[in-house]
Amino acid sequence: MSAAGPISMDDLRRLAEAEAPDLVQAILALLEREEEQSERANEDEHSADRMTVDTLRAALDQAARLQDKGRRQADAHEAWKRYLGQPESGIAQQIQLADLIVALYERGSGPARAAIVELAREAPLVYGIWGGLKRVYKLAEKNLDAEIFGALAVRFDCEAHDMGAGARDVKRGTLVYLQRRAWRFLRQLGKAVPELYPQFCVEVLRAYPLDTDSDVRIADAIEHHPAKKWGAPKNLPKTKKFRVPYREAWEASADPLMLLLETCQADFAASFAILGLRELFPDALRKVTPEWLGRLAFRPLTSAHEFLVETLDASPEFHQGKLKGIGLHEPVLALLVSPSAKARKYAIEYARGHAADMPPERLIELLEKAGSSYSDTAKFAASSIMGRSPRQLGIAVLGRLIAFDETRKWAAAALETEFERKELDETFFLDMLYSQDYDRAQWATRYLEKKFKRDELPLALWIRVLDDPRARDDDGTVVEWAMEQLSKFSVKLAPGAWILDALAREDIGSEVGEWLAKADGLPPEIDLERIKGLVFDPSRRQVAFALLGNRKLVSPGDIGLGWLLALARRADPQLHEWAHRYLLQHMAPVHFAEEKGDAKAGIARLFALALGAKEPEAVRAFAQTYLRCHHPKLGPEQSESKQWGIKSLIPRGAYSEERLWPALFDSRGDVRRFAVAITRAELRRWGAQTRVYELAESSAKEVRNIAYDALVQAGEAHADPELALTPEELDPVQIFSMTESRSRASRDVAIELIRKHYARIGGVLRLGWLMQSADREVRFFAVRLLWEKHRPRGVPEHWRPSAGAIEQAGAFTDAEALRALLKRLLFTVPPGRSMEQLESARARKLPASVAKRNLIEIVRDLAIEDAGFATIVAPVLGEFTGSVAKGEWQACLSALMTLRSVHGMALEGVV
Repeated sequence: MSAAGPISMDDLRRLAEAEAPDLVQAILALLEREEEQSERANEDEHSADRMTVDTLRAALDQAARLQDKGRRQADAHEAWKRYLGQPESGIAQQIQLADLIVALYERGSGPARAAIVELAREAPLVYGIWGGLKRVYKLAEKNLDAEIFGALAVRFDCEAHDMGAGARDVKRGTLVYLQRRAWRFLRQLGKAVPELYPQFCVEVLRAYPLDTDSDVRIADAIEHHPAKKWGAPKNLPKTKKFRVPYREAWEASADPLMLLLETCQADFAASFAILGLRELFPDALRKVTPEWLGRLAFRPLTSAHEFLVETLDASPEFHQGKLKGIGLHEPVLALLVSPSAKARKYAIEYARGHAADMPPERLIELLEKAGSSYSDTAKFAASSIMGRSPRQLGIAVLGRLIAFDETRKWAAAALETEFERKELDETFFLDMLYSQDYDRAQWATRYLEKKFKRDELPLALWIRVLDDPRARDDDGTVVEWAMEQLSKFSVKLAPGAWILDALAREDIGSEVGEWLAKADGLPPEIDLERIKGLVFDPSRRQVAFALLGNRKLVSPGDIGLGWLLALARRADPQLHEWAHRYLLQHMAPVHFAEEKGDAKAGIARLFALALGAKEPEAVRAFAQTYLRCHHPKLGPEQSESKQWGIKSLIPRGAYSEERLWPALFDSRGDVRRFAVAITRAELRRWGAQTRVYELAESSAKEVRNIAYDALVQAGEAHADPELALTPEELDPVQIFSMTESRSRASRDVAIELIRKHYARIGGVLRLGWLMQSADREVRFFAVRLLWEKHRPRGVPEHWRPSAGAIEQAGAFTDAEALRALLKRLLFTVPPGRSMEQLESARARKLPASVAKRNLIEIVRDLAIEDAGFATIVAPVLGEFTGSVAKGEWQACLSALMTLRSVHGMALEGVV
């Protein structure tokens, strides 16, 4: 066999040359592989043009269905020609088996012939094998080779009779032809060379398998065929007459029939031999030796056994009293399990009178072999063994007898009444439990439960039951029961090393884990590191989690903070999630300190883990969740606190501004979000209300939202007292500076605050500052606010503020005063903004011409909307049409023309 790959034809040739005993198994292995390769080739779309063995079969099957014989032969020949015309790599190696089989036959050695016979008996009749066997059959005819002829003729006969179980590439018609040919050969041999005829017939008959039907054609023809015509089998066993073709040839010698009776496998062949011997050679039967008769007893043939019993009964020389002396004692006892009821009856009578001292082991063997098929033998064996003393038999034999219906009650009663409990040792019970017999195991289970109290059976017994090598083959019944008994003991009493080994077992690992989960402590010598190591085995992980998570079994200090943090850093989600949960549930702040008992150091380390630059995200997530859950105000609201009943253990003072404020500007989102949650709860306690304006400039939305919520809620009834500023705490300079923020949301919030709290934080001068903003919306808001908050009453005539309007903040006495302000603003834009020095980082400087033009456009737009405002600003715009600045007078003139077209009024001062 090739060491580099699967078996090949070269390997088979070498095996044949060496006459290897496993040659036939190697041939069958090659056939199996060839069939698999053929199936894969059929499924391969790239080999559609290649002709495999399967496609050859299909072509030959198609040819066989043709009605015209000439066409059938031509198409079959063409299919073979196409297949064999392929490159050698495309032809299956099994085709070469034909030549190998013929070569084996021509070698002629004993191993080679034995291989041919084995192939004839077992090999599937597929291409390669079939070609070789058919050629060997013809050679056997030619060479008058009785042994090979007989083996092949029987295979053809059985296959044609549909008794073959293997795959076939040969059609039944071919097999029927070979079946007839074999009988024709025998018939012609009987005529031409009668001396050889019995020899060939014996080789055929002795080759039939044990369970062959008696009506197979060739066998029937040998036994009964009176004519040349091939007809239905006669099958006439009831005639009890030896009526065979070529009787004269059989009468020549008794040796062929004696050989057939000694070596045949099928019972009908034995019956044929016995019938011939009785009719043709009665004297030979009277001279048979005890040795020859003894050999018949060990053949599993009903006819042979009945013939043996009849022979023994018919001769005084074979009286039962003499059998032991002439060597027939054991052969007759072998008939106790004969398929013949007649032979068993004779053997039982003999055993009662001459084998009463059979050892118990022999009687138990008879019970096993008799089973339910030979009840007479079973009753004899049972009565023989029950007639003996239980003490003499011993507990081991009595235990085995519980397996049999005939002896079960007697053996059970003997064990329970004749022996004390202490005499039945652990080894006996182990053998009973693992006997693979239900009744024996059931009896042992009931006995232990009935005869012993729970504390009388040591824990070591159940460990021994579970550790027995036979437990691996148990169907689970014994192991489950033993585990149930073991779980009644305290875990503390079990050996620690055994517990850990048992946890790793597939059969009881989960049950041991459940036992441990209910325990109130572990054995003192148990190796905790091995338990911790189980978390890295996915199949044992849940058991380890259950043990380590049970504080009654393992304390947090025993597990160790370092190991838990290392587990929390793992990429495996199961590992870091479990470590995360355990740390939250069971670890107090003091456990995080490097020195025992230092709670402050533990808290400091938690903040370092939550905010540290080098900490992995999984560890930060744990520490942040831990600190949130232990915050006096936020903790009770956390889902983890509600789920696991976490109580706050960290004082509020630990959540300081110095620790959390820098984290609001961290580049990591999780750190910012954690800092935001704490800041919202602690802002007023820190007294950091005035710093919220810094947060409005953050690039992170969640941080800006702190400032927005703190400012917008000012003065609201529903405001969060921990976060919201009071109206008195609003800083006008900071709020007006926010209108220049790079964030649109911050500018909008500032505008909303100015509108809402204008009476407190606003003023004409600040509006003028806003009018110089680079943001058009801010400029428009400033001009509109100026008009809304400071317009004189009566402009337009009879105007009064609406009931829902926000209170005015210092109305001008008349229109001229408002015009004077607008004129002054336009003249001074932009001389330099009075608030710029306070918020220089946010101020966006504009050229003077651009700033003034922007303001003129905003004034124009508001005047377009409000005719009253148009009457105020038109004279001012008219004055500026005379400006020497080209952009300025052009913008004013354009605005006046627009107002005239919109409001249809004559505007004074227009050049």
